[in-house]
Amino acid sequence: MRVCVVSDQAFPAWGGEGVATQNLCKNLSKKGHRVLFLTSKVPNPPQVKDIEIVRFPSIFVPHKGYFAIAFWSQIVPILKRAKVEIVHSNLPTFLGWQSFIAAKKINIPCVAGFHVQVGNVIPYRVFILYPFKKIVEMWFSYYYTIPDVIISPSFLGKRILSFYSSRKVEVVSNGVDLDIFKNVKISFEERKKFREKFRLKDFPFLLYVGRLSREKNVAYLLKIMKILKKEKVKTRLLLVGRGELKKELEDRARCEGLLKEIIFAGFLPQRELILAYKEADIFILPSFFELQSIVVLEAMATGNVILVGRSSQNAASEMVKEGINGYTFDLENPCDAANKIKLILSSPSLKESMQKASFYLAREHDIKKSISQIEKIYSYLL
Repeated sequence: MRVCVVSDQAFPAWGGEGVATQNLCKNLSKKGHRVLFLTSKVPNPPQVKDIEIVRFPSIFVPHKGYFAIAFWSQIVPILKRAKVEIVHSNLPTFLGWQSFIAAKKINIPCVAGFHVQVGNVIPYRVFILYPFKKIVEMWFSYYYTIPDVIISPSFLGKRILSFYSSRKVEVVSNGVDLDIFKNVKISFEERKKFREKFRLKDFPFLLYVGRLSREKNVAYLLKIMKILKKEKVKTRLLLVGRGELKKELEDRARCEGLLKEIIFAGFLPQRELILAYKEADIFILPSFFELQSIVVLEAMATGNVILVGRSSQNAASEMVKEGINGYTFDLENPCDAANKIKLILSSPSLKESMQKASFYLAREHDIKKSISQIEKIYSYLL
């Protein structure tokens, strides 16, 4: 098939949606499909094999990334030249909207991926912005009526979409490339250097991977670490990622006397990130908003125990089998998470059984299965 995938924020990836979109493009291409990708112009774009990329002028929004400006009249000839059969857009942006309009003009079926919640767009609990929240909801209600089919990575996403659209919704996991994590060989020397670099020594450690932003609720992890330190639990927290709250979090850690216990690693290249996953004892995610969570999938693929905060807007909890591969925890009472961390770290047999369970459960999200499901959706529309 000849597929046009659309996203402002992939190649390079900006957040989980960007990673999911890149994985979609690469795996469709691997299976022999011709992939055309429409996206934003960015400084120093990566070279990508076997995928045709068309970039449009874009604007940069601090802490949000690049967003392309392109009109349907520009996109139609590109779709015609590439003889595109399906248009699949993963973001409800101006580019995604205009790509759908272009596709409808020339009778090409459209698929929308659901990867953004209102809470990702409007800062969480900033009540003065409530009117803008309603505007975003109105936009979603319009945008998600355009495609023929919507793909949600979770059942929570499907329930949310029922408020915006009556279109058919298929639940398909973002998927994870198990081969990347299964086949990588990490030497003892690499592990040792990694621990030395981030001052981890021989301590067990918790791992968080993601943006340092309000909807990710990273500050809650400091409350948990404060309790663990008070109770003399010897552990560390490795924060991997960048974001607008980095300085604020560092200042809070300093005020709480937690700079020794909390390590701000920043962005890590893929091999170091895999090392972080493999060395960590527990992966912890306190987010308010997740439509699935690529990083939880990756943590499961490397055999991590998973702890996820309970929130009505966090679908990552769908991947936690309570007491089997991890736990969910209360986002109003940090003692709940602290007690579960103590339980896991104090019982090597429990930790090992949970790690094995995570690795086993990750197979349900093998990206090969996800791509096969998406191919069936495309075939249904043609």
